[in-house]
Amino acid sequence: MGSIVLNSFLATIPVYVFFAIGFWLRRKKAIEAHHDAPIMQLAMDVGYPCLIFHSIMKYMVVEAHPTISTVAFSLQAIACGFMELLVGVLAAWLVARLLRLRIGTGLRTFTLTAGVQNYAFFVIPIIQMLFSAQGDPTMGVLFIHNMGCEIFVWSLGVILMCGGAKDLRLSILLRGPLLAVCVSLAIAWSGVGEYVALPPIMKTAEMIGSVATPICLILFGCSMYDLTRNFTWQPKMLSAGLIARLALAPAFIILLAWALPVDPLIKRIMVIQSAIPSAVIPVILAKRFGGIPELGTQILLSTTVCSFLTLPIWLAIGNAVVVPLLPRF
Repeated sequence: MGSIVLNSFLATIPVYVFFAIGFWLRRKKAIEAHHDAPIMQLAMDVGYPCLIFHSIMKYMVVEAHPTISTVAFSLQAIACGFMELLVGVLAAWLVARLLRLRIGTGLRTFTLTAGVQNYAFFVIPIIQMLFSAQGDPTMGVLFIHNMGCEIFVWSLGVILMCGGAKDLRLSILLRGPLLAVCVSLAIAWSGVGEYVALPPIMKTAEMIGSVATPICLILFGCSMYDLTRNFTWQPKMLSAGLIARLALAPAFIILLAWALPVDPLIKRIMVIQSAIPSAVIPVILAKRFGGIPELGTQILLSTTVCSFLTLPIWLAIGNAVVVPLLPRF
């Protein structure tokens, strides 16, 4: 267990290095606030879809991994991603009810922010560090799994935050990352992947996709600097958010991963996702749909900082009771 704790701890270091770089760049005004939108658009609408396409094509078409290439496996992974967030949100809702939160006092914002983990950019560098062996398909499984997370956030997540389905639109789901997964899976399943995943295309997608994760993590570091200025902390909410996101939700998700009769590769992703801190998306939804973004921001920042210590512990627990994690350094 000591080995997995140490390796998991080391695997999180690149994430926090990128955060620190972004924090420093914003403080030095090298990246101003008005720069964020076009840079983020480049990462999310160009870089991230290329990263998804490359990873799925690599393992489902080029290397034709016999397990993850099947439709049944993909549907399992997508369903697990959806259920995983559902369980996390349920854990956060239970904590919110204990706090006697109501709609208008932070119930929706707390539940979604503490319930939804940063399932993409926080996870990618950890997987790149822990599962870097040639032919290891974990990264490809991550993006298929995350399709279920995206569907949850942009359907039930939006309904939860805005108090109904009146603001739910099909266009909300038509986002670059989700479309990239859909297109990539369609190409792989249809059998035309061998004509699409050609070396020049794959290399181009890999090069463009490699910029997405560093850019997004650096921008998050910039946002951390902005959010910590002139900020009034609420210790009660902060503590409750830590309990919900970094204690109760991981326990529920690991229990779910242990109980579900799914492939160990999917269980591996669920174990990693269980320990990840809160995502930025719920804060954005809170701003857009009348939530309390200040509350979401506190949970986001506190869980991000504290997960540096809790993440290795939960991965060690998952390694012991759910599925072996085999880091290679």
